[in-house]
Amino acid sequence: MTERWNESTVNSLIARAILFDGAGTLLHVHPSVGSVYAEEAKRFGACASVDSINAAFRSAWRELRPYADGKTPFHTSEAIERAWWRTLVQRVFDEACGPDAFADRFESFFNALYLRFEEPDVWRLYDDVIPTLDALRARNIPIAIVSNWDSRLPRLLKAMGLADRFEFILTSAEAGVSKPSQKIFEQALVRLGIPAHEVLHVGDSLEDDVIAAQNAGLQSLHIVRNDTSSQDGKAIHSLKEIIDRISR
Repeated sequence: MTERWNESTVNSLIARAILFDGAGTLLHVHPSVGSVYAEEAKRFGACASVDSINAAFRSAWRELRPYADGKTPFHTSEAIERAWWRTLVQRVFDEACGPDAFADRFESFFNALYLRFEEPDVWRLYDDVIPTLDALRARNIPIAIVSNWDSRLPRLLKAMGLADRFEFILTSAEAGVSKPSQKIFEQALVRLGIPAHEVLHVGDSLEDDVIAAQNAGLQSLHIVRNDTSSQDGKAIHSLKEIIDRISR
């Protein structure tokens, strides 16, 4: 059973380092997953509306998303991550276009689509990212990324000119285990050389980021940009709020 996090209001945090999640926290697909999928599919002779692909993607994500209790290691690798995405993409287009939409060209399509998502034009940083990273650098607070991703993420951030801002970029594929397992956070802590209770993790997933980080002994904040009504002390609506939360 996953341990629930304390819902008391957090007025101040003492953090010597900060870990960030990737997608949904620092950056997002632009203009949408469905748009990118549809554009690439058209090149391979398969057509579907952006809306139908987006709907199929949401459905496939809910169905295929792995689940762990926060204590059981979630073993993964570069090959496992890629195979998972292939299954998801196949499921999306079976639903949006029907079986055999690509005839014998699906493997070529998937290879092209997979590489497409390490290209900077497919992604956008949230507006609060650069100001927050600049403010943290001004206060000499080390920052790093812990994300359920694969080797495309470091290459993407390098192409975006962001990789050098982080002490390291730890992906689940590299770590061999994915969030919500505590083990990926433990690897990050070893690299930082800072005790867990002095490290803050920020992410958009309640289970994979907030609760998982707390279970690993870290402090955590939940970035919730689309629901400004939340008054919970763990929730922030802009990354800029981190600066006000950290004790000087």
